Amino acid sequence: MLSRIAESLFWMNRYVERAEGILRMLKINYVTSLDKSEFNEVYNWSPVLKTFTGLNNEEIEKIKDDTQATLHYILTDKSNINSIRTIITRARENARGVQDHITKEVWESINKYYQKVNSKKIEDLLDAGEQLYAISSLIDESLYFYGVAEVTMPRGEGWNFMNIGKFIERAKQTSDILDIKFSDINYNINNPMDIPYWKNLLLSVSGYEYYMKTYHTGLQTQNVLDMIVMNTNFPRSILYSVKKISHVMEKIATSETEDDLILEKLIGRLRSRIEYSDLDTIAQIGLHNFLQEIVADVANFSNKLSQAYFAYQ
Repeated sequence: MLSRIAESLFWMNRYVERAEGILRMLKINYVTSLDKSEFNEVYNWSPVLKTFTGLNNEEIEKIKDDTQATLHYILTDKSNINSIRTIITRARENARGVQDHITKEVWESINKYYQKVNSKKIEDLLDAGEQLYAISSLIDESLYFYGVAEVTMPRGEGWNFMNIGKFIERAKQTSDILDIKFSDINYNINNPMDIPYWKNLLLSVSGYEYYMKTYHTGLQTQNVLDMIVMNTNFPRSILYSVKKISHVMEKIATSETEDDLILEKLIGRLRSRIEYSDLDTIAQIGLHNFLQEIVADVANFSNKLSQAYFAYQ
């Protein structure tokens, strides 16, 4: 497979995963903004803006209390390089260049997604007070894309690069979201916060129902950390994503070149560090440092992958 084809497939899926993660966070935070009674402080959009935009503190202060302005900026603003409109446009551009390497159904699903997010209808829904419907309809497009890809794409090299892009993005996003949420309690994993505090985080990673069915005893804060970092049955945990990256890398690295060995060592080292960590170890390192190291290692792996397979120098 040509390196430019592999790169486009990688970024197509990575962009769709990024969009889906942002949309889920927007949906849960929008619902939260309507019901401030659960929180002791006045709700604002500052954590979301810090996580998913490149705005500086002064710019965040201007719109953090304005739901309408925040949603427009993150969903449809063309000047925002990380808006859903921009991200899905980039995903479609990558898909358009590799139409011979994806199924007709995959192309049609990403094209449909692009048309919806660029249509005036989304802006009209936001202005008409139908914000939740607008966000949910875009989430549905992400899920439709994943479903179509799952049942129509052949399990060859293209599929492997699509998946490694998806799980690199997911590992990074989960780490960033967890870091932001724990910063509110100064990364104290022994803080006895109750489940209403964590509900927003769990819902934003589609983990609330699983959490309630799985964790019945123990300190809520530690259970949340265990699930989102180390639970391999939870598909949005950091360890689950890293293990998926490792598994796909084994399929890609068939020639065992020096670059392949370096990549396998990098992801293997990261996987082992998470897999053999426990809450005491994380407490000793410091949760913020632990999460930042994961983000840095994932970014380093992604850069090395690009250099090895996408002809970056």
